[in-house]
Amino acid sequence: MERLRTFLNSHAWIGWVVAVVALGLAASFALGVFRPERPDSVERRSEDVTIRCTETGNTWTMNRGEFERLLLTTPGPIDPESGIPSRFAEGRPTGVLVDDSDWRAT
Repeated sequence: MERLRTFLNSHAWIGWVVAVVALGLAASFALGVFRPERPDSVERRSEDVTIRCTETGNTWTMNRGEFERLLLTTPGPIDPESGIPSRFAEGRPTGVLVDDSDWRAT
C-alpha cells in the first residue's frame, strides 16, 4: 500500500485522470446516457402496435399510447384473458397486443 501511495504521489496526473473518468461516468449515468429507452417515453408511446382479435383472428394497428389508455381505463382489474374492445367482435374485449413478426414465425 505504501508503494502505491509513493507512486501516486510522484505521478499525480494519474489520480487526476482517474478522478475525471469517474466524474464523467457518474455524470453520464445521472443524465441517462447509458439508460435504455424508457417504457413511458413519447417515442415509445407514439409507435404503432398490432392488435389481434382472439375471436376472429383479424388484426389492426393502433397507437401504443391509445392501447395502454384503453387497458388502463377499463373498470376493475386487468384480466389477462381479455383485452381491449374489438371492432371485429361487436365491442367485446378480445383485442390483444401481438408482435406481428413473432406471430408469423410461430
